[in-house]
Amino acid sequence: MKAIAVFLLFIGSILVVQGIYEKSATCPPPKVEVKYIPRTEYEDQLSADQNLSKQFNSMFESANPWMNQ
Repeated sequence: MKAIAVFLLFIGSILVVQGIYEKSATCPPPKVEVKYIPRTEYEDQLSADQNLSKQFNSMFESANPWMNQ
């Protein structure tokens, strides 16, 4: 009778350890992180397109973009 009790205790402890391991082995779902850009920075990015086109216009329009002509 003692052998059966020890055997059941051994099997029970193995099942408890397996359950704890399976719970810790599964990854939690990823957290969605939303970041907001302030309105002034967003407007600066929109207005930067016009400034960039003026700044780099010579690179695309000139015959030799490697020389400052």
